[in-house]
Amino acid sequence: MLPSGSGRHRRAVSHQLAQLEGWIGGRLFDRGRNGARLTPLGGRLHPAISSVIAELETALYQARASVSVRSVAVSVSPEFSSQWLAARLPDFCQRHPNIEVKLAVGYQRPDFQPGGTDLAIWLGRADAAFTHEELLTDEEFVVSSPELSKRLPPRWAIRAAPLLRYSGMRHTILDWQRWHEQVIGESGGADGVRFDIAWAVEEAPLFDSFAEMLEACRQGRGFALVRSSLVARDLAEKKLVRCFVEVQPAAVSYSLVYPPAALLNPAAALFRNWLLAQVRSPD
Repeated sequence: MLPSGSGRHRRAVSHQLAQLEGWIGGRLFDRGRNGARLTPLGGRLHPAISSVIAELETALYQARASVSVRSVAVSVSPEFSSQWLAARLPDFCQRHPNIEVKLAVGYQRPDFQPGGTDLAIWLGRADAAFTHEELLTDEEFVVSSPELSKRLPPRWAIRAAPLLRYSGMRHTILDWQRWHEQVIGESGGADGVRFDIAWAVEEAPLFDSFAEMLEACRQGRGFALVRSSLVARDLAEKKLVRCFVEVQPAAVSYSLVYPPAALLNPAAALFRNWLLAQVRSPD
């Protein structure tokens, strides 16, 4: 509805509608004392016109964003945020002090609507409508504290300590089972009893976050099944060690996902370029 006092605007709109109706050759509105109502012809045109107006609104928003926005909204999982991004993000802030980075840390699906998330760092592939750039190709392996690793027996070592897990890890049991398939031939003891890894994971201590689970692992409280990108610093600093030789490619990789128009926001484009440079450069 037009604001009060905009009679001149109403007349201009009415004139344009009259011209449009003249060009079409039929009335779009029935006008009466109670206002205007769509005719059947107007009703048929309404969905298409509404769609075009919505696309125009999005295009105008993106054009405005390309010259005025000085912030970037990034959605990221807690694990990637705490173990990989947190140590590197100060570099971006130092390089671009006038850009605000708005982090949404969690497992929720990003909202890529205008005004929502610009970029998301996901595990796995995204919908075909989005641009998808693989960031890291991980391996999965088991780690422990150096002290625990030194105490492991030569056989059935996987039984020597709890298999740690955390609540955000949706496929903990499946991941442990997939890794354990590599050593299943060695999992039974002399008594012939097979090691039930699903039961072992179910009975293991449950932590609220990956960071808490990893800290417990550093303290020697059990084994953790991890992705290589999330423990590179711990391994380099010898806070954790790879306690078994078995390793497997991760089933899914971390990827940068965004709608194609997201990079019209110069802040998002800068963050994307910085992130890819960080991934490609050695620590």
